[in-house]
Amino acid sequence: MSVTCRVIIIAGLSMAIASQSFADEPTSSGTGFAVTADGWILTNAHVVQGCGRVEVKGKGWAADPRIDEINDLAVVKITASEPLKPLAFRKSPTRLGEDIVAVGYPLATLLADSVKITTGNVNALAGIRNDTRYIQISTPIQPGNSGGPVVDRNGNLLGITSATLSKKTADEIGITAQNVNFAIRASVAELFMQSQSLVDQVADTTENPTALQTADLADRVTPSVFQILCYPEADARVAVTSEAPNSIQTHPPASSIDLPTDNAATNEASLEVPRARSGVVRHPKGTAPIKSEANGDAKTIGQAPNGSPLEVTELLGDWYRVAVGGSNGYMHYSWVRVSQFEEPAGDGRFVQVKSFRTLEDARSFIKASSVPLAAHLAANGWIAVTLHDVYGEQEAKDLSNALKTHGLIGKDAMVTFGNTYVRKVCCD
Repeated sequence: MSVTCRVIIIAGLSMAIASQSFADEPTSSGTGFAVTADGWILTNAHVVQGCGRVEVKGKGWAADPRIDEINDLAVVKITASEPLKPLAFRKSPTRLGEDIVAVGYPLATLLADSVKITTGNVNALAGIRNDTRYIQISTPIQPGNSGGPVVDRNGNLLGITSATLSKKTADEIGITAQNVNFAIRASVAELFMQSQSLVDQVADTTENPTALQTADLADRVTPSVFQILCYPEADARVAVTSEAPNSIQTHPPASSIDLPTDNAATNEASLEVPRARSGVVRHPKGTAPIKSEANGDAKTIGQAPNGSPLEVTELLGDWYRVAVGGSNGYMHYSWVRVSQFEEPAGDGRFVQVKSFRTLEDARSFIKASSVPLAAHLAANGWIAVTLHDVYGEQEAKDLSNALKTHGLIGKDAMVTFGNTYVRKVCCD
């Protein structure tokens, strides 16, 4: 990082430090659950976004929020006096009609403030408009359930409670829909955790355990589930941003990677996305799974360590069909560094701050920022805005956390390899 850039960031940090006064009462609440033993809690993005402070009830204040606004996911970190009991992610596919249990803290100010259990079934294997990031569930959902786990009868994670069909939507279609609720697939959350260099616990598949009764299941799961309280900002701040699409839209690249017609060409850098044909594996865990189908829930048929060369034989949405190490299968596009992309290879990390539909919007955001930023064309045609330089992994995390703490970048900023970045398009 240049001396000038470092001076600007330090100056921004010093200007942002101010005395804080906090409100005594939370403004909203939700649910979260342990995903690592060392204190990481997974929840919905909408549970923690906009909070001045986040409390994990019974465990203290949470820090280092990392947010995936597109998929409505977030993780926060607590300092635990003893190891947490993380829920295990189930790797086998979700089955239509299978029995499930949702755990959470709904209507905590009205009903008992203890954890609550509801049972139901998987009604559909996709959400609204066939959005495959979601499953539709029949477990009753109330305000406060958001971010809670949906588990199978063995206590393994299938999804994260996210939304219910709103009254407004029901009024628009002229039908009073009952128990139409949605959960984000565990496989989507797993990809988010990988992007944050967090390792999930995998369910033990060596045995075929007997399905638990609901009371026994509650005993197993509830120690991992916590109420999350959102306290208001100490002072109001106006954010000058152009938002990325909301969670109902699809974020990964479509089958065709031609750019949208409203992205104007520039003289500085091409906005053309080359076809991915070859590359190397570059995964946060050091090894990428090879899937039997273009789906996170599909069977893993092999593993490929980082640096393994591969050929991309087909593009299927956010998945590549690949030939690697004598095996043929599928990899998520974020696990592959494509040789046809122009960003430099290596083990460095970017800190992605925001993504935009057009380069013009990205330029406006960069111009208004007090922190030096750059823009990169991504494989899906969007423009990813990052801190100006590439960093070592720990340096990127430390810098990101410091800038978040002082409000200089958004809480949804994330540390990433930048595998999907094609080339830098702005700004020096």
